[in-house]
Amino acid sequence: MNFLYLSTLTFDEAGGAHNPTQIARALAQRGHRVLFVEPQPSAMRNTERLPLEIVALTELGMTPVQLRRAWFGMETGELETVARALWKHISSFPNGRCAAIFSAPFDPFVRLVPMLRAQNFLIAYYAMDDFAAAPALGHTQFAPGAEEYLVRHADVLCGVSAHIANTLERFGKHAHVVPNGVDIETFQSNKSVSRAQIERGELTLGFWGTLIDSMFDAELIAYVAQARPRWTIHLLGAPDPEPHRPSVVARLKQFTNILFHGAVPHSELPRYAAAFDVCLAPFPDNAFTRGRDPIKVYEYLAAHVPVAASYAPQLAALPYVFVAQAPDEYIGAIEQAARTRVDTRALDEFLAQQTWDARAAQLLDALRGISTQTQTGEPSILPSFAQPDAQAVMRYATALEQELEQVQAWARELEKIAQAGGALERVKRLLPNFGRRA
Repeated sequence: MNFLYLSTLTFDEAGGAHNPTQIARALAQRGHRVLFVEPQPSAMRNTERLPLEIVALTELGMTPVQLRRAWFGMETGELETVARALWKHISSFPNGRCAAIFSAPFDPFVRLVPMLRAQNFLIAYYAMDDFAAAPALGHTQFAPGAEEYLVRHADVLCGVSAHIANTLERFGKHAHVVPNGVDIETFQSNKSVSRAQIERGELTLGFWGTLIDSMFDAELIAYVAQARPRWTIHLLGAPDPEPHRPSVVARLKQFTNILFHGAVPHSELPRYAAAFDVCLAPFPDNAFTRGRDPIKVYEYLAAHVPVAASYAPQLAALPYVFVAQAPDEYIGAIEQAARTRVDTRALDEFLAQQTWDARAAQLLDALRGISTQTQTGEPSILPSFAQPDAQAVMRYATALEQELEQVQAWARELEKIAQAGGALERVKRLLPNFGRRA
């Protein structure tokens, strides 16, 4: 079977540990041809000689301005160039059934559905998150209208959790539950490596992931840090990736028992996990959290470390995951996790059923026997689903201002370097617009 995988995450994001990359790789390992479309080019595209090709929207002709506008929930204009370039890649598929997998209701991707339908593609929406809840958290790149169209026109619906599947079924169609998985080998093959040399406390707690307020409860961690000053909390991950959002770092930097490590290579995570007594999943109390099936929790378990999670009742079914619904309960969940002896053999037996290959098999089962809907009329590209509000427009304008400030600061620094080296005129010749200020 031939697969077009449309991902809003780059192939190498988080070391390639996320759902779209892992599912695409698992399908290719099973012998299926996969074309993986990412927003912008990833730095690492190791496909291990699999029948897996990677291409970015910007390599297909989407301009950086169009992509930036799409990410801020703005209209992106014509996509004919992208569609023509994409079709050149698709036309190299061998004969056989074709399916397009959408991991998110991203406006530029959804607008291509009629074109794909005209080429007899099955349309599968495999939702990584509860995108219906995303706009309330300020994530404007997922237009509600795009998701509604995708759900209504998809041949197969899947979600990583029962909550998401139920949300998709609001349009009267059945949705399968295909959870996230785990790359066990990354954590099991590194058992012999030395643990990370980090500061320890009465309890040593750890978290990895993006430190963004919509998916990380800074208030909850502040409560824990203040209530248990002899515990040490290590936070691994890119802090505050979106400057317009409330800062996680600003809220927690006052606590001496909270240590920020910044982004850590995925391959290094087993070393840190070996140093943690309990791993943390401090999710905020919102609908988006209740739809999540976090990969990090599977990874924590693959490292044989118990987990304390918050406001995610769906995780209580996982072994060695203790879920709390309030700050004081969260401290209790951490203490209970720390007291628990992990039966590694039983845990490994559970994890052996949670591989990405097993998830790919579930997805293939959901696609088996499904026929494409009949295409009527001429193939076309849909108009944009974007309906930006004033806040989205202001975020977009603020981002542009910040980029301009960065460029101007770079230009000033370059000017200083050129003047110090007596090469100002040469630099000006190399950069015709050097002296221009926006």
